[in-house]
Formats: sequence, structure tokens, C-alpha cells
Amino acid sequence: MRRLIAPGLRNEHGAVAVIVALCMVALLGAVAFSIDVGAMYSERAQLQNGADAAAIAIAQSCAAGSCGDVNAIAQSLANVNANDGASNIGAVDFPSSNSVHVMTTTKDASTGAGSLALSFAPVLGTKTKTVAADATAGWGYPASGPDKLALAFAPCVFKLNGAIQVISLSGSGGSSCSSTSPSGQVLPGGFGWLNDPAGTCNANVSISSNAAVSGNTGVSISAPCAAALSNLANKTVLLPVYSDIGGTGSGGWYVIQGWAAFKVLGWNFTGPTTNYNNNTYPGATCQNTCKGLIGQFISFVSLDTSFTTGGPNLGAAVVTLTK
Repeated sequence: MRRLIAPGLRNEHGAVAVIVALCMVALLGAVAFSIDVGAMYSERAQLQNGADAAAIAIAQSCAAGSCGDVNAIAQSLANVNANDGASNIGAVDFPSSNSVHVMTTTKDASTGAGSLALSFAPVLGTKTKTVAADATAGWGYPASGPDKLALAFAPCVFKLNGAIQVISLSGSGGSSCSSTSPSGQVLPGGFGWLNDPAGTCNANVSISSNAAVSGNTGVSISAPCAAALSNLANKTVLLPVYSDIGGTGSGGWYVIQGWAAFKVLGWNFTGPTTNYNNNTYPGATCQNTCKGLIGQFISFVSLDTSFTTGGPNLGAAVVTLTK
């Protein structure tokens, strides 16, 4: 039997071919879009890492006292964070006296071109694309933050970049220095424990409010502070320095002057911990009846974002990525 085909259906084969061709163009366009957009996102991520690292590094240098060759710093870190080891520095500028802004842009390591060569987009007429990223970092001196040992130093023991010293608990007789407060009181040298209501050896301290002293005025150390101290051995921590005292007993308080960087090198206490490096440093030995910390106040730049800035310069600075 002869198969009958309606006359109007004989030309549909050609129509389907045209539709398939058009769909292929659209599909190729989608492939080009997804692959090349993915490449651009990857490029931007690398550039952003480079900009972030450069801004933080420059801010650290500036906070330490000398910004150095900011373009060389930026270029080096931008290159390190690029997969092909090459990036352009679009700009390094200072929006304010304590902030730096860095812009990074595309660079092709093989050709030196300042644009990203696309793989499929040229089919649609776009051969290259320039990608950019930027970051801003600021620096300042701590005003408030976590006191990770829940203590405050007396002003007379604060000696920036001085010798390693023994700093005893205030009133225990180890630190012989003293100073006069703004109110005329004598401030004996050493340090005092701060109120730690949560029992974690972590006090929130600010230059804008008085810091309550602890009810523990003895020479022993609490179990949480002993654990915290052990974790800080041979490390630098930001701790407050007071400028005045008031009240009595558990109702006492310190006026916080600012924050200093203290390198913890040793200690000697009674209680949950005994001693560490307490007879290691010549001229800074703390044994027997001596109870206190051994260490040194140093210039230091921290990246701890839990601190706010706006305090006086006691040698400790904080750098944060603001954009």
C-alpha cells in the first residue's frame, strides 16, 4: 500500500533544521556566557584576594610607623594571589590619614595584556574583558576590646620597648615602682585582676568606662586565667593600662588609659598553675614569694577585629579591612 503524505507536510524537514540551527546558536551563546563568566568570577576572586592582602599589609606597615614602598608591596601581594602570578595595580591611595585603598586589575602573564582573554565570547563579538577589584584597610589604636587575661597594668610598669621585666600583682611587693594618679593617689606598680563575672578570664574593657576590679585580691590565679595564660606563652597579647583607681575592695575600679602589647614570656603563681620560664631571663627572675608575670611591652600591630579604635598610642595598633 502506498503511504500517503499530505502535501503541506513535505517541507517541514527544512523548517526543523532551521530551528535546530537557531537553537545551537543560542546554546553556544549560553556555553560562552557560562564559561567566560565563570572565568571572570575566578579572575575577580584572585584580584580581590590580592587587593585585600595588599591593603592589610600596607596598613600594617603604616601602623608600625613607616608605610614603605606601597606600590611594591601592593604589586608583590597582588601577583602572589593571582593564579598566573600577574596582576596590575590600578591605584594605591590614602582616603584618610589612617586608611589605604588598593585597586587591582587584570594582567595576562603570557602577553602582558591588561585584559582577560575570553574563550567562547568572541563568537558573540566580545574577545576580552578587563576585571578589577579593590579593598580599603584602616588602622588605629585600641579603645575597647576583650581583655584575654582579665587584668590591668599599672602605669609605672609600662615601658614600651623596654627590658624584660617581672610585673607582680599590685600590693604583693614585687614591683617597686609607683606613680601619682590625676586625682593625686599613689598607684603602686604591678597589675590587678579585673572583675570576671562569667568566670572565663575575659573582661570587656573600654577607655570610655571604668573597669571593675575583681573580688580576688590574692596572689593566686583562677583556673580559667591559668588556662588562658598557658595558651599565651611566648605570644603577644593586647592588655589595658590604667591611669587612676577608685573605690575599695570589690567595689574598686580602674580608669583605663589605653591598650598596650605585652609579650608573655613567663610567670610564677600559686593556684592551678605553678610557673613557666620563671628563672630563664637574667634580671627577670620570679621565684618563691615572687608572684607575677614575666614579659616585655613591645610595639605591635594586631589584626584582631574584636577591637574598636580611637584610643591613645601606647605602641599597640589594630588593622581592619573596612571594604
